[in-house]
Amino acid sequence: MRARPRPRRLERTRGARGRPNDVEGSMSFWDFLWLLLIWTPLAVLWGVALADIFRRDDISGRPKVLWTILVLLLPLLGTLIYLLTRSVGTAEETHAATGRARVEPAPPTSAQQLTMLADLRDRGVLTPEEFAAGKSQLLGSRAAPADDRVVARPTEASAAHPAAPAA
Repeated sequence: MRARPRPRRLERTRGARGRPNDVEGSMSFWDFLWLLLIWTPLAVLWGVALADIFRRDDISGRPKVLWTILVLLLPLLGTLIYLLTRSVGTAEETHAATGRARVEPAPPTSAQQLTMLADLRDRGVLTPEEFAAGKSQLLGSRAAPADDRVVARPTEASAAHPAAPAA
């Protein structure tokens, strides 16, 4: 009859002087530094290359699939080849797309402009006449439609007899 094998557990290794070292499978400082300085940037570069492949509009279906397969199967070599051979215009397109994505601040509303006018009047920067002129100009410009469209308003007759729903 054979003895049952012991369950395997992490064992401490002994150094040259017989003192226990780190547990097997743990990470040393140099392993961590290697991971942090080499592998993490490479993984980020790999992700950027994949995202760039899918984002580009100048590459059609088949080349996009081939680049994706190359970058997935050979991560380091495929990523380096892709980044070295991509066109120069891609950086300009990315920069232009980033510029288009920036949000412009909304113009101040009429209430905000009136508040600013009142604040300027209270501080003595504007005279009451200038405040009244600015207020009338602000309220007068708000009353007129900005794009000169005529807004149709329902009349009493059309409100009393709504159109029949289309079948």
